[in-house]
Amino acid sequence: MSENALRVGLLGLGRAGRFHLKSLRMMDSARLVSVCDLDSRVSQQVAQLHHCDTDESPEQLIARDDVDAVIVATPTDSHFSLVQACLQRQKPVLTEKPLGRHLEEIDESFRLAKEKESPLFVAFQRRFDPSFASLVDASHSGSLGQLHFVRSVSRDNPVPSPDYIRTSGGIFHDCMVHDLDMVVHIVQARPTHVSAFGSSFIREIGELGDYDNVVASLLFENGVTATIDINRQSAFGYDQRLEVFGDGGMLLAENRHLTTLTQASDQGFTRPQADYSFPTRYREAYLAELECFVRCARREIPVPITHEDVRMNHCLATRVQQAAEQREVLAVE
Repeated sequence: MSENALRVGLLGLGRAGRFHLKSLRMMDSARLVSVCDLDSRVSQQVAQLHHCDTDESPEQLIARDDVDAVIVATPTDSHFSLVQACLQRQKPVLTEKPLGRHLEEIDESFRLAKEKESPLFVAFQRRFDPSFASLVDASHSGSLGQLHFVRSVSRDNPVPSPDYIRTSGGIFHDCMVHDLDMVVHIVQARPTHVSAFGSSFIREIGELGDYDNVVASLLFENGVTATIDINRQSAFGYDQRLEVFGDGGMLLAENRHLTTLTQASDQGFTRPQADYSFPTRYREAYLAELECFVRCARREIPVPITHEDVRMNHCLATRVQQAAEQREVLAVE
C-alpha cells in the first residue's frame, strides 16, 4: 500500500458496496479508512475483515478528516442527499447511478460540484470494461467508415428480488440507462427520436408496475440507428453484448465465458456458460473505474463521465419509458 494512497470512505455494503470492497483490496492507490451501513452488524463484520473503522452514520463518515474521498453505494433514494453532503465538505465522490430521481437533482449536484471544485463521478462501469472500451476506441478510430447501426443486448442474471425492483427506479433508469450511455457514447451524436415496447413475464415484477422485457429503438441526428433489448432473466448466464456496424465492416463485443474451453464431439460444439452475474462480468471494469476515480479525486485527470452525459442518460431513460408506456415514437426534446 502506497503511503500516498487516497483515503476512502465507503457508504453502503450491499451488492454495489461489495464489489467496491473487492476492488479496494486490489489497489495500491487507495486505502479503505471507514465503512458505514444501515445494518451496524454488517459494518462491524466488514470493518474487522478489512481492518478499517466503522461510523454510526453517513454524516460522521463524510465529516472525518482522514477521509479524502467517498464512495456512495447506498440504496437509490439516498444518493442525492449523500452526494450533496460530500460536495458541501469538498469531498470527491463516486456514486452509483442514478445520481438523482429527477433532472433537477442531477443539475444541482453538478452545479455544487463545480462551485466547490470537487470531482463528482457517476458510475457507468461498462465504459471501463476492456472489451467494450476496445470496441468504442475502434468505432471512434474511423476503421468502420460511416457508422450505420449499433445494437446493445443486456439480459440479467439472476432475476433481481422484488425488494430490489421496488426501490431500483425501474428497468429504464436502473438497467437500460447503461445501454443508453454506451450507445450514445459510441455514436457521438444526439438522438432525435425513440420508440419502445415492453412486457412483463415475471409476475412479481409486473405486480410492481415494471417491465422485465423491453426493446427500444433510437434515431440519431446523423442518421445512425440503434436498438437496445433488455430482459431481467437469462437462463444461460449474464448476457452483455455490443455490435457496431458501418459501411466498412462490423465490431462485436461478445459475452465472457467461465473458461475458454470448447468441446467438440459428434453432438456438436459446447462451451461453458457465460459469467453468472455482473460482479464477475465486470470485475476488471469496476477496478479500472475506481482507479480512474482515484486519479480524478487527485485532480490528475478530468472526470470522464460529464454532466452532459449523465443528463442525457437520464432524459433518454425517461423518454424511452414514456415511449413504451404510450407505444408511440417520441421526439427527444
